[in-house]
Amino acid sequence: MRVALVNNGTKKPEKLLQLLRDHTVTVFDTSNALDITEDDFDLIVLSGSSRFPIDKNEWLLLPEIDLIKSSKLPIIGICYGCELIVRAFGGSLIDHGEESKERDLVRVDVVDDDPIFSGRKDFDAYDAHRWVIASLSQEFKVLARSVHGPEIIRHSIKPLFGFQFHPEKMADQSFGDDVFFALLKSLARG
Repeated sequence: MRVALVNNGTKKPEKLLQLLRDHTVTVFDTSNALDITEDDFDLIVLSGSSRFPIDKNEWLLLPEIDLIKSSKLPIIGICYGCELIVRAFGGSLIDHGEESKERDLVRVDVVDDDPIFSGRKDFDAYDAHRWVIASLSQEFKVLARSVHGPEIIRHSIKPLFGFQFHPEKMADQSFGDDVFFALLKSLARG
């Protein structure tokens, strides 16, 4: 697939590029997000970030928020990218503080079975975020959650997905990357 990767300032972009290694990837800065055209790409991936919180800074992210709302292409948001999807559709986030930011594997429980889970009822994924999803718009459903809250969300009509965890990190010890690859495969089949 032709993937437009919006780099929100992830600290390790090479890990995300490794996750997308079987695809043609073009990297965009957040300020150029509206340059992504539906004719040139098959998928948009929104990276993680720790630059600044989304809450009270939406004006800095308007191009990306507009892209999320208007694009007909499938979009997968990772961590910060997931949080952007939540905010773009009126959901809310809670800051649990820097000291609560775990950087380790967390158990994720499947709450709405989907083929991307390959029949698993739970799996481990790398979790490193201080902001958590407090509420979602009615348009979204939670596919999987951890003790921190929703970990995978899906829009009920549009091809929008959010991964609150990082599928690109600790891939050799987790199942997060496998879920991500299964989603990519299902989107490629279209």
